[in-house]
Amino acid sequence: MQDSLYWLTSITADSARVTLVNHDVSSQGQEIAWDSTDSNSLLKAIDTSLSSQNSEATSNCAFIIPPTWVSDDGKIFGEMLSKLKIICQSLKLKPLGFISFDDAFVESYNNNDSFPSSYILVNFSLKHYQISLVYLGVIKKRITLDLDQDFLVSSLQNTLANIEFESSLPPKIIITGTYSSQIVEDIGNFNWLSKNNVETFLHLPDVEAIDMSALDKIYIDTIQKQITPPEVVSKPIENIEQVEADALGFSPDDSPVEVVEIKKTTPVNLPPIKLPQISLPKIHFNYYWLLPLTLLPFLPVLPLFFAKADITIYQNQTQFNETFNVNLDPKTNVSQKTFDLSVGVSTPSTGKKEVGEKAKGEVVIYNKSDRSVSINKGLIITDVSGKKFETTNNILLPASTYNLDTGVINMGQVKATVVAGDIGPESNLPANTSLTVKTDNNLLAKTSVQFAGGTREQVAVITQTDRNNLTETAKQQLKNKAIDDINSQKSTQNSILESTMTFENQKSNFNREVGEVADILTLNLSSKVSFLYFDYQQKQNMVANLFSQKEILVKLDKNSAVTTLNYTAGKLTMAGSANPVININELKSKLAKSKESDLKVILNNVPGYYQYKLSNTLWFLNLLGRLPVNPNSIYIIIKN
Repeated sequence: MQDSLYWLTSITADSARVTLVNHDVSSQGQEIAWDSTDSNSLLKAIDTSLSSQNSEATSNCAFIIPPTWVSDDGKIFGEMLSKLKIICQSLKLKPLGFISFDDAFVESYNNNDSFPSSYILVNFSLKHYQISLVYLGVIKKRITLDLDQDFLVSSLQNTLANIEFESSLPPKIIITGTYSSQIVEDIGNFNWLSKNNVETFLHLPDVEAIDMSALDKIYIDTIQKQITPPEVVSKPIENIEQVEADALGFSPDDSPVEVVEIKKTTPVNLPPIKLPQISLPKIHFNYYWLLPLTLLPFLPVLPLFFAKADITIYQNQTQFNETFNVNLDPKTNVSQKTFDLSVGVSTPSTGKKEVGEKAKGEVVIYNKSDRSVSINKGLIITDVSGKKFETTNNILLPASTYNLDTGVINMGQVKATVVAGDIGPESNLPANTSLTVKTDNNLLAKTSVQFAGGTREQVAVITQTDRNNLTETAKQQLKNKAIDDINSQKSTQNSILESTMTFENQKSNFNREVGEVADILTLNLSSKVSFLYFDYQQKQNMVANLFSQKEILVKLDKNSAVTTLNYTAGKLTMAGSANPVININELKSKLAKSKESDLKVILNNVPGYYQYKLSNTLWFLNLLGRLPVNPNSIYIIIKN
């Protein structure tokens, strides 16, 4: 690796951070959150963190990944491998390799101690925390927990107390990742007594917190040792200073050393043993140089015993979409989550209504008859256009009087207050307007003053249709918000079944009643939402079970599969793609000793094959153009 310069890309279940390394940390990028439900989110997060630095410094890249991305056989799962492949291609990065974060930590931490350590590693990310139980330098257990709310040490204690382990838990907790000082203080001050007063540890654990900079140095140390193993250099023997004998505790003795004489013994005569004589051809010294020539016929074959070959096979993935009869039960094979949700929506009212004031004024009522008339309020008086007015008080109308001398009739009259029958300015009659009383021909009337106060305007009112439409809108928004909230909880750790979403205990609260004058109608709708989801282990178990049920899936490699699950009424649909299964050992046996020119013919029988790439370590000595003799010297790499 040129100048030991590379990008250290640390990925957690919900964030990513890129650090430039040149033997040590040169610069650190921002930690950027990413959404596992968005296929481009991780790429954008790494690109953002990378862009905050000199992104042209190098193209080399080493990945620190979550342990849940790696299968038991040490291979990265197909879906995650596809993510990293897209990232490297899009950002033009050259991958040096990957290692899970707890493996990287354990390897470096063990190398720093003379004896393999035992401890509990707790790594915090934005929405999760990973527990790794390390015993004598080996990771024994891994557990991933969600951080729905604030971290509680009691939750960590319950998890540790339920771990099935043959020995007592190591009394040391190492905290890494995105943590706060409060978390470290809470763990350090916690009373580690589990249920029924059973101690979780033999004694209070030591708590050590490792910040991001120190964690990066641990990762760098691990990667550096794997890429460039340290050389073993023999130390030269230093000059030894000559000392006197008495300085070492010996006493010099000048007396002569007694010499013991060894006496001769009488020899014993044994019968002679004769060995068979072997006659070898005599080789003249002048022909020794011909010996190497005897090895020449074997030279073309020798590389086949020592060479190693890497064969990259590119496969077309097989698409599948299969439905199974499966009953999901939160008590056995799936998880369930319930939460409260509410939305507030508004809409303009669509109803129209005329409102206004009725005109009021004073009239004079005349009585033509010779009898007085008592009139209760509510007497209807009309004008020539038919507009009606109503008296507002009781009146006593005097009778008419006659002057026979002059021949003049004086009609009885009285003033009364009236109000228009309808709203509107058209009832604002001018003074001296003639009016009639249709119920009594002896009565006449006219306005004594200008009527006033009559108004009319059109206003918006709430209708039942407005409430019905707003209810449907609120329900849809509640569903959309529930889906958004559910999607925000998706990660590599779980697979949410959106079709199982249900709404219960819905409550509606309108701010206006039907017919009420208002421009805007507002509704607050609340509900209890629940849905089913597979956690990481449940999904792995379900996918493995489904792959074993149908012949088309048995022929596919489930570890390379990228799957989506959907559930409706007892039917579970699994769709996605996966590489066809290859019998690697059988293929290696067929390839061993075969000609490189025949490689394509052999690989044509591999399901899904469309291209290959061969790398032979001793290609320059491979005069016969053949693959290694030993099948174990052939390494098969599968790519899409």
